[in-house]
Formats: sequence, C-alpha cells, structure tokens
Amino acid sequence: MGLLFESLATDILVAVVSLCIFISWYLNNNYDYWKKRNVPFCKPKPFVGNFYDRIFFRKSLSEVWQDIYNELEGEKIGGAWLVREPMLFIRDPEIIKRILVKDFAHFQDRGLVVDEKTNPLSAHLFNLGGGRWRALRTKLTPTFTSGKMKMMFALMSECAHEFCQFVSEEARATGEVEFKEVLAKFTTDIIGSCAFGLQFNSMKNPDSEFRAMGRKVFAPSASRTLVGLFFQFAPSLAKVFRLRFPTPEVSDFFLKAVHDTVEYREKNNIKRNDFLQLLIDLKNKGKIEDDHHHHHDAKDADNGVAHENGGDVQEFELTTNLLAAQAFVFFLAGFETSSTTMSFALHELTANPHVQERLRAEIDAVLKETGGQITYEALKKMDYLEMVINESLRKYPPVPVLMRKCNKAYREPETGVLIEEGMRVQIPVYALHRDPKYYPDPERFDPERFSEAEKAKRHHYVFLPFGEGPRVCIGLRFGMLQAKLGLATLLSRYELAPSPRTPHPLTLDPRGFVIACKGGVWVRLTPRKHPAAVATTEL
Repeated sequence: MGLLFESLATDILVAVVSLCIFISWYLNNNYDYWKKRNVPFCKPKPFVGNFYDRIFFRKSLSEVWQDIYNELEGEKIGGAWLVREPMLFIRDPEIIKRILVKDFAHFQDRGLVVDEKTNPLSAHLFNLGGGRWRALRTKLTPTFTSGKMKMMFALMSECAHEFCQFVSEEARATGEVEFKEVLAKFTTDIIGSCAFGLQFNSMKNPDSEFRAMGRKVFAPSASRTLVGLFFQFAPSLAKVFRLRFPTPEVSDFFLKAVHDTVEYREKNNIKRNDFLQLLIDLKNKGKIEDDHHHHHDAKDADNGVAHENGGDVQEFELTTNLLAAQAFVFFLAGFETSSTTMSFALHELTANPHVQERLRAEIDAVLKETGGQITYEALKKMDYLEMVINESLRKYPPVPVLMRKCNKAYREPETGVLIEEGMRVQIPVYALHRDPKYYPDPERFDPERFSEAEKAKRHHYVFLPFGEGPRVCIGLRFGMLQAKLGLATLLSRYELAPSPRTPHPLTLDPRGFVIACKGGVWVRLTPRKHPAAVATTEL
C-alpha cells in the first residue's frame, strides 16, 4: 500500500511539474517573434510581456504605452508583447497615416469582441468590423452632421441651465466643487436628453439610475480594468470565458430603457429632435434624412474613404437590440470622454491664470454680441476656447491608444516589415501627444499650439484624440459642442482658482480604463460681479 501511495504521489508531482513547464513554455515561447523578423522590440518580462506595470496596477495604461514609446526612441516601428501575444507599435506619423487612411483596407477592424448572443450591447459601431461596420457607419454618418447638432442644441441648453443651478448651490455652500463628478452628471443629462429623450435628472437626483450605471462602467477598479484588458487585448479568451462588458445588470438596464422608449414612441406616434429618434427613423425607413451641412463637411468627406478602400457593405436589419447598442455606446462615449476633457481643462485653467483670463475675455466679447446668450453660433465663434479644449485633449487624450487589427497581410513599404493577418497594431496617442519632437516642453499647457500657424508646422497625424480616417470618432462634433457649452457656461459666470485638494501636476489613476486622475478635480469658484452670460433661464 505504501508503495502505491508513493507511486501515486510521484505521478502527481510529475504531472504538476510537467503542467508548470508547459504553461511556462506556452507563455514564453513567442518572445523571439520580433527578433526572428529583425524588428526592434522592447524586451519582455517572463509571463507578462511588456505590461507588467499595467497588469499589477503600478502605472496607468497611458504611462505604460509611453514607456514603450520612449524605449523605442529613434525607431519608426517596434515590437512589444501583451503576455505572449506580439503586437506592432507604430511611432512614425507617415506610417500611422498609411494605416489609418491610405491602406485602411488592411486595417479596418479593431479586433474587439462582438457577441450578440451573450452580450447584445457589444454590437455597436466602435466594436463592429467588416461589412456590418461599413453599412452601419454609412447609415449613421448623417446623424452627426452640424445641422443635426444644431437641432439638438436646445436640449443641451436645458441641461446647461440645470448645471448652472447645481454649481451655484455647490459654490455657495463650500466655495469649491469636485468637477469630475459634476461634469459627468452634466454630460449624462445631455446624453439622456439628446440620445434617449429622457430626463435623467443627475444634477437634482444623486441616486439617478443612469448616472449609477455610468459609474459602474467607468469608475476605476481592478476587476473592471482586468475585464477591459481581456476585451481589448485577448478578445478570443474573453469570448471563451463568456466575460461581459458591460455587466449583465448594466446591459439589462440599457436594453430595457431603449426598448421601452422606442415602444412608447412608436405606439403613441411621438417624435423628438434627438439621436434615438434618428435611430428609430433609420430602423423604420432604412435611412436618415441628410441635411445641406453634410456635403460641405471635411470630416464627413474623410469618411468616404471607408467605401473606396473598405470593401463590400453588408446589409443587415436594424433590430431594436442593435439600435440599443448604438444608443449605449453614444451614452458611454458622450458622457465620459467629454466630462473627462472638461475636468482636465478646468484644472489647467486654474494652474494657468493667464490662459483663463484670455479665454474669459473671448467668451465675454462673443456673448456681448449675442446679448449674453450662449447660442450654437456663439460657441462656433470662440476659437480660443477650441484651442484650449484641443490642448487639454493633447495632454490628456481620453483614449490613450488606437487599436487596429490587420485583416489582410500587409508589407509596410517604408520599413519592409510584413504585418501578418491577425496582428494587432497599436498607435500610441498619449505618447505622440507628449513627444517633445512634435510638442516642445510637452508638460506645459499652451493652447497656442493649436493656432493655425502652429498646426501648419506639425504633421497632422501626431494629434489623434478622436482617431482619424474612416474610423474617426463619428460623434466628435457632439463631444466638442458639449465641452464648449460646459466651459463657456462656467467661465462666463465664475473665476476659477486651484484647490489644495488637487495637486499639480495630476497623478493618473492606474486602475482607469480611460484616462483619469486620482482624487478627482477640485476647483475653487468665485462668482463674477458682472457675469457675461444672461440668467440661466434664458439659456
């Protein structure tokens, strides 16, 4: 009997050791991939590749990408690994241009998970690839023309009214405001009104369900970040383990909200000037009515590359679930990225009072022409405001990297490197935006970098907060518009000063999936004696 147990123990030990050896071999056997292809690379750590600091939450994703970018200094492209998967890292703006635009047909997909059976909300424009993406992009492009944005502006202004009242009460009570959360409520209410046709009341109701759901998607946490990493860099494993993003609770909530709203509108023949109505029209009529602004817009013209280089368009039925997925991604992208951008901008305005004064002078001058009303046309005239927002997007791009998946083998013409089908290609937005070669003294906040003269000196493809080419962010106009509205509303009424509760420079949160700072963004507010904007009821 003793010999039997001894033999069994030996067998178990051999099996465990063999399994460990196999796992070690599997995780490390691909680390000669780039060396074999004579491509410069960052030396990987065993088992984790080049993402040790991200996997163990020592650094934010933005900072990890910047470390890789800096290690490859002097190279146009380079190799890196996420665990054992090799990925190609692009540093050169001309090669970036080829991948995003000229040779888009080879890199049209992001390689993200779409599993409509397990996760119906995954089938949205950001995730989709191939023919379904092209068809949906074509159908949705007229939704975001400047004419449609002007149509939605009245709904935005109503939310600005609530925003003003909330900030006024907070400022009177404490003298300072944590703007990351307040601006998230503001943009959540805008999206609620413009996308869903619903009053979310995030400002008045601290228990607003939609704001709570937004927090459950984006609030920094280790578990959300790990799930996000699976979806971003190991989608096949995410599918195998049936991971869900968002969680079933969030998914079920949004599906029900859209289904109920669509059913109510169709049953009662109700129409509104919002995004959901445009989707309903698309579902029922097969198209969205265009407007005259569409044909004269450079960004829309760029989108035409999708049809020239993208291949066949795959027709499909726009079901209510698919419609809900588009409304969901509009909600996520619309509230989080804009609120993040505005909060970072406010922080920089407190740290750079000369920039704040110049911006306020522009806002005052424009509002003097409009009788103090913040109108759609007034915001279009505020050039320096746009420069401030762009400089904030440069320092703190909400999405730190653009992902592409090679869907057809491609030999990069400048370096001669063969990019195999299935290879992930990464474009490091955050690192490009902070490269002193393109932006001298990159830590300095200087909106003059985005004057027409300075932009003309710089390569176009080193500023990519919204992406570029056929997959450029379809809602960039909407995001810029609500950011302008929020900042103009505040600067016209308050003087801003730094709070000791928020250090400068900011510390990025290593758990955030999009860029975020630790501890929020606190700002001290002093009401202006003679505010430039009229009473909020006239917004």
